[in-house]
Amino acid sequence: MRLNNYELAVLTTLKKGRPNATTGGEIATITNISPREVYQAIHNLSTKHNVPIVGERSGMRRGYFIAETKEELLNGLKPLESQVRRELKRLTSLVAIEDLNEYETLLERG
Repeated sequence: MRLNNYELAVLTTLKKGRPNATTGGEIATITNISPREVYQAIHNLSTKHNVPIVGERSGMRRGYFIAETKEELLNGLKPLESQVRRELKRLTSLVAIEDLNEYETLLERG
């Protein structure tokens, strides 16, 4: 499968290794692609083209990078796993809502 123009632009911008992480905003500026398209390209590169792109969400150098080692890949997956757990918790809560107006009592009580 071939890369589209956005995927190619993002892939050529990404660097290998955690110390070289690049934020989504930086990638958007460098490539002149919207942040939404950058995110979609990163998603496609990871899921359709098996590029080991992970993200660092804490520390001095935040952003996306291409994992160079299995250890970097596994460490880079931890924030993603945490995000999935949080989103699943939200999904479970929303699915369980029966009374769509119940929250209004919170407004009445202040």
